[in-house]
Amino acid sequence: MPALIAAAPLLAVIALIASRRLGVLPSGLIGWALAVAAAAWLQPAGTGIIGFTVGESLKGAWIAWQAIAVTVAGLFFYRAIGRVVAGPGAVEGFSHRQLWAICFLIGPFTESATGFGVGCVIALSALFRMGLGGVPAVALALYSQILVPWGALAVGTLVGAGLIGLGETELALASAYLTAPLLAGYLLLYWRFARKAGHPVPTRQKLDDAAWTLLLAAALIIATREVAAELGCIASAGTLIVVRYLRDRRPDAAAFAGTARLVAPYAVLSLTLIATRTMPPLTHALKSMLVLAPYDGLPSFALLYNPCLWLIGTALVFLIAEGRAGLLGTHLRETALAAWRPVLVTLLFLAMTQILTAAGGAQLIGTALKAALGPETLLAAPVLGAVGGFLTGSNVSAAGMMMSVQAAMGTGAVLWPATLQNVAASNFSLLSPIRVAMGAALSGMAEEAVYKAIWPIGAMLLLLLVAEAAFLLFL
Repeated sequence: MPALIAAAPLLAVIALIASRRLGVLPSGLIGWALAVAAAAWLQPAGTGIIGFTVGESLKGAWIAWQAIAVTVAGLFFYRAIGRVVAGPGAVEGFSHRQLWAICFLIGPFTESATGFGVGCVIALSALFRMGLGGVPAVALALYSQILVPWGALAVGTLVGAGLIGLGETELALASAYLTAPLLAGYLLLYWRFARKAGHPVPTRQKLDDAAWTLLLAAALIIATREVAAELGCIASAGTLIVVRYLRDRRPDAAAFAGTARLVAPYAVLSLTLIATRTMPPLTHALKSMLVLAPYDGLPSFALLYNPCLWLIGTALVFLIAEGRAGLLGTHLRETALAAWRPVLVTLLFLAMTQILTAAGGAQLIGTALKAALGPETLLAAPVLGAVGGFLTGSNVSAAGMMMSVQAAMGTGAVLWPATLQNVAASNFSLLSPIRVAMGAALSGMAEEAVYKAIWPIGAMLLLLLVAEAAFLLFL
């Protein structure tokens, strides 16, 4: 009975979102209210529920702030810079090499720098310019979400690690290991989508695609381990984008200079972030100044080190340099309009999970699942993560729903349940109604038609993730 009471808020949120009768925001509000009611029932008699609710909600809001700061800054960066980088809408010639680069490098890189599905917008725009359209174009644009564990500078991964006390690099690196086999699955389906788009991939090009996909997987692991958790995708995909451009385009000096001007904001942002995380004296100085830490045991916020400062700063510099400073007010209004809903969703989900965790609910749910499933508990981890990612469209919100439960389901070590949660939620956000609706709206397609085309992605992900969980059981 106590475990069922503790699980009721999560089950209610899942049912409400799955019914499509309520959106993520009102469902999150109901989940928060139910979490308060569950905490009142679970807490010892005499506990002041109002003070408990306010205190734990504020702690949840502080954890949420780690994600909100980057989300809002990323949206502002895109409003100020992204449309310029996207370039004009003129149709370009089709290229199999460029198609792979858009799906596996450019889209994921943009998503890592900005987050919130912006990579999908950039990728779909590039696909339109190549002459692609319809459902296959939407399916290929959704490939911008295949590296969401590093989306918005890995904010979901970092928040998930903070929720259960794991090291950021530890969780990000484990996520990179589990992501590598998924990239192979994505590649197989990519060839299928390319064929349905009217551009079947020749055998020789498939070999090239496979080699570069393997290189991307290796570079992602190395960059996450050697540079920084949040820069795994930016450093790996960014480097490969440059190498691919030089190989495929073989630009002369004028063409290279033109491209460099176009992508300069992303290059400056990437190099700045890499410098702040790979130069020990600078890293130490930025981490030790203007640090906010209102709660013991919860993540601190180093203003000068956090990526949000550099996202905003880079955007402002380029607005001024390009003579567009007068558009600052417009960009701020656009950012506020785009950000308020995901900000509230993030606040509600992380406040809900903080209340349940502090009341002992996550431990009760995890213990009950472990008792029911026995040694095979780990097999449930990717399923729970997939449900959270699909329903919320955000690995941050999914972590808020499920990460503490996953940790409680572990057999002493929380790394692999947490990693399966992180990777499954991140990848299934690709299939979420939020992302699919975005791609369908931009292309003029019906959402049902898109889902009919992309369901093999969900089947592939679930099969590989459960297989990875089964493999980890024998380690």
